[in-house]
Amino acid sequence: MALAFLLLMGMSSCRKKSINNPLTVNSVGAPWELLVVMDKSDWEAPQGRALFEVLDADVPALPQSEPRFKISRCDNADFDGLLKPVRNILLVEISHIYSRPKIHVTEDMWANSQLVMRIVAPDNESFAKFVQDEKELIYQYFELAERKRNLQYIKRTHNRELSRLVMLKMGYEVQVPKFMERFKVGENFIWLSNDRQRKHQDMVIYSYPYTDKNTFTLEYLNAKRDSVMKANIPGGPEGSYMGREDAWPETFTEINFNGKYAVEIRGLWEMKGDMMGGPYVSITRLDEQNQRIVTAEIFIYAPEEDKRNLLKHNEAALYTLKLPGEFKHNEQ
Repeated sequence: MALAFLLLMGMSSCRKKSINNPLTVNSVGAPWELLVVMDKSDWEAPQGRALFEVLDADVPALPQSEPRFKISRCDNADFDGLLKPVRNILLVEISHIYSRPKIHVTEDMWANSQLVMRIVAPDNESFAKFVQDEKELIYQYFELAERKRNLQYIKRTHNRELSRLVMLKMGYEVQVPKFMERFKVGENFIWLSNDRQRKHQDMVIYSYPYTDKNTFTLEYLNAKRDSVMKANIPGGPEGSYMGREDAWPETFTEINFNGKYAVEIRGLWEMKGDMMGGPYVSITRLDEQNQRIVTAEIFIYAPEEDKRNLLKHNEAALYTLKLPGEFKHNEQ
C-alpha cells in the first residue's frame, strides 16, 4: 500500500470489521462496480455532482479514458436486502447531527468480501468539499478491497508450475496468474505471458546488484528498465524492442510493501519500431540478503479493449512477491 495509505488511520476516517454473526452470503457484483446510496434530489444537486466527479474520474496511466468505478445509485428508501450484498457500497448521510465530515468503513457488513463506506457530513457544502479533498482516501479504500479480492483468487488459482520456475531461476516467490503459460528466461530475468493476440498479459521479474544509493529514483529505474527490456523483449520487426512511451509522464510513488520500502511506477510502454503499446505497473524492492534490486512488472496489450480490470487484476499479483527471508520453500 502507498505511504499515503497511512492516511487510512487518520482523523478523517475509521475502519472496522463487522461484528455480525458469521456470514453465509457472498458479495455480488463485478470488479469496480460501486453502489451509491443517496437520494436522487441530493445526487442531482451540487453535493451529488461533487461526489460523482470524484467517482467518475479516470484511472491514471491508461492510454484511453476509463472511469475509476462503474457507478449505480439508489434512494435510501430502496436500499433493501436485495442490494445489501453488493461488493462495494457507499452510503451518504448529510445531517446537522454531525459536527464534521468523516469516513467510516466496515468490511463484510452484509456479505463476505464486502466493503461498505459511509460518508457523513453536517451540511451539503462541507460534504462536497470533503469528498473532493479526500478523494485519494476514498480511492485507496476501494483499491485495497479490490486488490484483496484479486489476491484471494490468484492464491487459489495461480500457475504453480511457473511459480516454481520463478523460484528456481530467480530465487523469489511470486504467484503467477493462471493464464500465463509461456515463459522466457534470461540473465537475472524471466518473462511470463499468456501469449495471445488480443488481451496480451505479461509479467517480468528482473534483478541487478545494488550499488548506487540513488537507485530508487525515477530516472535511475527508467534507465535500468530501458536497458533490460531492450535486451530481453524484442518486437516483431527487426530492430524493434520494448521501451517507454516518452511523451507520457510516469507516476512514481514510494510505497510500504508489507512493512518494507518499495517504489511503484505506472506508465505506458511502446514497442519501438512497431505499433504495439499499453499500460504497465512495476514495483521495485531491495533484496537485503543478496544486496540486489528486484523489479516485478506487469504490462498489458489490449487494443480497442478496456484495460482497467485487466491491469488491476494482474497488478495484484505483484503484491505476492516475496524475497529471501520472507518465504519458506514449500509455500508454492
